[in-house]
Amino acid sequence: MLGLRQECGLPVAAADGARREAEAEADVHRRLAQVRRAAGWWERLDGLLLSFEDRVRIEGPAELVYDFLYRIGEWPGRVPHVERAGVREDVPGIQVVSLDSCAAPGGRTVSTRAVRLCFPHAGRIVYKETLTSELIAAHSGEWSLLPDAFGVTVVAAHQVMLRQEAVGRVLGAGTGLLEARDHVRAWLSRASTETLGLAKWHAESTVRRLR
Repeated sequence: MLGLRQECGLPVAAADGARREAEAEADVHRRLAQVRRAAGWWERLDGLLLSFEDRVRIEGPAELVYDFLYRIGEWPGRVPHVERAGVREDVPGIQVVSLDSCAAPGGRTVSTRAVRLCFPHAGRIVYKETLTSELIAAHSGEWSLLPDAFGVTVVAAHQVMLRQEAVGRVLGAGTGLLEARDHVRAWLSRASTETLGLAKWHAESTVRRLR
């Protein structure tokens, strides 16, 4: 038996208060239903979850690499698979990002939204997608910079949960979960590797111009 209790202040107006109370109750039921579905998938989670990373070595300052990754609003025209980027940053270091990209096989445009938390002094940008592609139920990740005396290693890490019911619809009837895992990993890795390569070019070419 699982229960979820929420406490929140409601407006004084009775009508508005009743509406807010109904919305809060509906939200509780929605969250409990999500937990129930996840519990039903427990034996299948190992097949639905995948975690992987790509990394690149850059002979340039970490600050230039971080600046490239941070300025995601400038990626259209700089990163070939990014067609459109919208960024809102009402609080410094917290970005709400919407992207249209065509890194998926076949060049199909995929629209996503994410919240990014940016930590310049730690050399980290972590994100969680709030709108995922049809094949992905959840996706979070991190860009992390590991500097040393001669440059920096940049790591793009991904944690993904597949949406099993979408596999056949997106990839064709009869497609297995293993094929879907390979498909998603290749697609996301292609996008990460391309972005890392351009961050490398940005940092190293800037250093050459300054010498």
